[in-house]
Amino acid sequence: MNEQEKTIGSLMKISLLLEAGTGAHQTDLTAEPIPFEFIFGAGSQGLSPFEFELAGKKEGDKLSIPLRPGELSGLFRSGGWCFFHIARRLYKIPYAPIKLSAKIKALIKFNSDTPARNIK
Repeated sequence: MNEQEKTIGSLMKISLLLEAGTGAHQTDLTAEPIPFEFIFGAGSQGLSPFEFELAGKKEGDKLSIPLRPGELSGLFRSGGWCFFHIARRLYKIPYAPIKLSAKIKALIKFNSDTPARNIK
């Protein structure tokens, strides 16, 4: 697989580990990394702000997104299942700035040769 194939792009399955904290280098809002998978760019409304942050990143990359109070839900499109998947795993949703960290664990590029049983 060449370098270009390892970069996040449309309709790739993205596997992440997410953590949240109230300050730099803190993960005090999550007990452990939250595994999270989704198909990049599959939304009918275009890329979410979270997907824009991930665009062009590679497997193994880490990113940190500072968020002000109330911005967490908008990061994943307000009210979406992504937000609820993450929010229910937080100890509490703070009314102060937080940092959401993501590590890109794996990327799977789908094509016509990808067996359906491998797409979960």
